Amino acid sequence: MEEISPLTLTLPARLNSLPLLGEQLRHYLAPLALPENWIFMLDLALCEAATNIILHGYEQNLGKSYGVTFSLQGDEVYASLKDGGEPIPAEQLAAAQVPVAESSASAMLAESGRGLRLLYDCVDEVHYQQGRQENVLTLVKRLPQAV
Repeated sequence: MEEISPLTLTLPARLNSLPLLGEQLRHYLAPLALPENWIFMLDLALCEAATNIILHGYEQNLGKSYGVTFSLQGDEVYASLKDGGEPIPAEQLAAAQVPVAESSASAMLAESGRGLRLLYDCVDEVHYQQGRQENVLTLVKRLPQAV
């Protein structure tokens, strides 16, 4: 497997930064020649996490920014997002870790909260650390067996 150095970006906390985020993810992963459906799932989780930072953490404060670091560690790809906004409420994090039953239509139709669950559905691991001045959300996705 090819050695890939970590890549760190700082992006403006605006929704129009999401296409660049996806492009940079694909650029970073290009040497691995991964299938698009694998990349798509990580990209979806990454863009959902960034959207949460922009809309909820920073409440669309256009003067803010967030950081993203992509890294490859063994057979896992890590995407860590760092921000200085409002942290994710503990009860929302806990609720997102519980798979939604197919019969729970009210949960699927809820106005908010589905995005965090989406993170857990798209990647293998989700880690969240809340510090005094910085929040770090890390998405971990294992490489497919053929790589």
